[in-house]
Amino acid sequence: MKKVRLSVVLTGMLISLLALSGCKRKDPEPENEQEEINYMELIFTPATGGNPVTFVFSDPDGPGGNPPSISAPPLRARSSYNLNITLAKIEGTKRQDKTAEILREADKHQFFFIITPSSLMTHRYSDADKNNRPLGLQNVVETQTSGNGKLRVVLRHDLNKAFPNLSSANFQQAGGETDIDVEFSLTVQ
Repeated sequence: MKKVRLSVVLTGMLISLLALSGCKRKDPEPENEQEEINYMELIFTPATGGNPVTFVFSDPDGPGGNPPSISAPPLRARSSYNLNITLAKIEGTKRQDKTAEILREADKHQFFFIITPSSLMTHRYSDADKNNRPLGLQNVVETQTSGNGKLRVVLRHDLNKAFPNLSSANFQQAGGETDIDVEFSLTVQ
């Protein structure tokens, strides 16, 4: 009788083991890793026509190496500009476009524009993700009075884009990670 019980117990254990090993384990979704971006262009095209003004941030050796190169020519006062952003990762002579990747993952990304003082310029988004939430690769800015200040451009990913009243003033409260954060000297004349 003991042999029968033992074989029943062993058979039950074997069946349980086989059932457990046959279950498919669901792997977690891969994280949306921080983008490797070390080059940014802000291209301000006058709405009334004329030559674009291009702000450039370039840091090919990354944080901690040589200081980044940042250029920001002056903008005209009381003017409207279409602002387009391009991004890249530069390694040596290789340039990997990151703009298309951000566009593909628009529902996970958003740019924020912090203008100091706010009297220099206003900003509004011209593009949106599939949920009709702002992205920021295409924008409209209008310069106001002449003066000097700062334009900080921040790209975040994996943030809560449905955060109530999400804006450049409270973007950090929506969570997520920063892909790039650049502060340009802003001159309006």
